[in-house]
Amino acid sequence: MNVPEMAGNGVLFRSAHEGSDALIRLLFDMFVQTKFYTIFAFLFGMSFHLFIRSAGRRGAGAGAAARRFGALLVFGAAHAILLWHGDILLTYALLGFLLLPFIRRQDETVAAWGWSLIGVAIFIHTLLGLSLLIMPANPISGPVFADGYPGPAERIEYLYTDVAVSLLLNGVELFGLFLLGMYAGRRGWFNPGAVPARRLAAIQRVSLAVGLTAAAPMAIAYAKEPVYHFEPHYLYIFLSGKALAVFYVATLMRLAGGGRSARFRPLAAVGRMAFTNYLTQTILTVGLVYALRIEPGALPLWATLLWSAALLVLQTYWSIRWLRRYRMGPFEWIWRLCTWLRAPAMRREAAGADGTGMPMP
Repeated sequence: MNVPEMAGNGVLFRSAHEGSDALIRLLFDMFVQTKFYTIFAFLFGMSFHLFIRSAGRRGAGAGAAARRFGALLVFGAAHAILLWHGDILLTYALLGFLLLPFIRRQDETVAAWGWSLIGVAIFIHTLLGLSLLIMPANPISGPVFADGYPGPAERIEYLYTDVAVSLLLNGVELFGLFLLGMYAGRRGWFNPGAVPARRLAAIQRVSLAVGLTAAAPMAIAYAKEPVYHFEPHYLYIFLSGKALAVFYVATLMRLAGGGRSARFRPLAAVGRMAFTNYLTQTILTVGLVYALRIEPGALPLWATLLWSAALLVLQTYWSIRWLRRYRMGPFEWIWRLCTWLRAPAMRREAAGADGTGMPMP
């Protein structure tokens, strides 16, 4: 979802997509948009629980967490201003500070706040989506960057305007997902055998049915008029995102269950270096766009899709190779240094038992 915006062919640069771009954008929004940030936000909350548990063993706590979010804030600001307007790290860092008061709260309190905020977010986004459905011929805004790629000054202005509004609009949902992820980590939802196989299969089927039903109006509209406008589909994108996110997680749990997790070890390497890979995705893509002097809108979406696939293969390969020698990614190392105020061990003494440099499950 990020690469088209980096290459100047996303919804911030174009008010409509036609031809093959319309079909690809439709598939993006039906099966990717809002689905994966839902998972990422949930995992961010779960990782916070794991961090606090680890910090407790070291005799640390909220202070280390505050430094961790502070460092993420600096990374996010630099990323947003110097490289790409679509940064998410800054938003996660700001909302992350709000997690600190929940460290000592009871599980029931964390869950109640999480579900309540998700409910409020659904209400807000439903109202917004319905308003956009009522006036699809007169979208409330044109392309944000109709004049070309934004420079640093424009990216700063974008932070103070659109991103600030988005933080208020989406922050309720994201923080609710943080809390649910934190609750899931405390309750061990993803421990082996925590969810019975039959229940997991039922969750998978129901979430798929709900997600496809919510996304169906988008496909029907495209069949009638093969020109894609983002705003009239806002509500369907949002609602299908929650259900299909659950479907993706349940599917992955079923595929990786029963001792079959080894098949996903290459992707596990990418995940263990998620921070580094997120930033290098921007560096490589934006660097290539400027090096080749690609004009906004010049690349079709199929080209950015192919680049995304090639980038994933490249990052998978380099993550595996890197973790054979080192314990963590380079940006993860800097982040831990800022968190603990001392340099963590970087080089791996010996390869893991599987020969990849990663510990066996």
